[in-house]
Amino acid sequence: MENSRFSREYRSKQCLNCGTPLDLEDRYCHYCGQLNSNKKLSFRDFFNEFFGSLFSYDSRLYRTLNTLIFKPGKISSEYIQGKRTKYANPFRFYLSISIIFFLLYGLSSQLNFDDENDIAITNIENKDGERDYSDIKLLSENKLDSLGFLDKSVAKVEIYMAYQHSHHQESTSKALQNLEHHSTFYNKWLYKRAIAAENVIENPYNFTLYAIGKLPFVIFFFIPIFTLILWLTYGRTNYSYMEHLVFAFHSQTMLFFLMNIGLIFKWTTGSNLATNLLLIGYTIYLFQALRKFYKQSIVKTFIKFVFLNVIFVILAITTTGLAVLASFAVY
Repeated sequence: MENSRFSREYRSKQCLNCGTPLDLEDRYCHYCGQLNSNKKLSFRDFFNEFFGSLFSYDSRLYRTLNTLIFKPGKISSEYIQGKRTKYANPFRFYLSISIIFFLLYGLSSQLNFDDENDIAITNIENKDGERDYSDIKLLSENKLDSLGFLDKSVAKVEIYMAYQHSHHQESTSKALQNLEHHSTFYNKWLYKRAIAAENVIENPYNFTLYAIGKLPFVIFFFIPIFTLILWLTYGRTNYSYMEHLVFAFHSQTMLFFLMNIGLIFKWTTGSNLATNLLLIGYTIYLFQALRKFYKQSIVKTFIKFVFLNVIFVILAITTTGLAVLASFAVY
């Protein structure tokens, strides 16, 4: 230890990181926590610091996972009580687990779609001739003026799909000119959505992959809304919105963690049984987490648990629907 960076001979009277005055007895800066040492960084010191930080994070990661999995609600309670150093940051941990999930899910979907695409392409080629637009009249804009806005928009999409089906190479402006439709921003946007609709019909798998890629953003904005529901449901507790948010992050992290395990089992066994069992297990886990974190009776927790699940399903369906529509709008 004599030649170590911890040795007294290398200590300084000022922190090299933040400039705080120090004593020679101070091993660490009492302001920023950096080691009080002016020794030049050696190869050994560099790797000692690297592995020291790595094992320190690993121990926090293990403690976080262990508490999260086996003691529902405890990690959220301890975190908001101030016991934060021994656990991973809830948001960062949620982000890490969810990124792993979407990477695994995207890879799994891509592998499945690659296998299914050959069948889909064959079916599309067989059915392509069956799509008949001959009954759709290519009416000019003037002839559509008698229709309401919504009916007119639907009629335009049908006309644009029928027209571009046989005029793939034509530009949007040229197509609108030939159809005698005004070259407005809205008409151009509708025509491009008609092209997108044709592409989705011809290859729905590409659109599905595209929509899946947007899910992380959707879920990221979904959590604050769900937290608001938690806050309103448990309005009589002393928890602030941010403390409810910590619980929401931990519960969603657990869901993604279980889904990751389910995906791995699906890869190895080809069955969704493990995923279904894990989801059933998660409902039990969430009930226990709500009971432990909010410290209410079994009856109260059960009523609120059912209510929250109904709201969760409604929000999930609504959010997913809006996400699909938004994805299609920019596809």
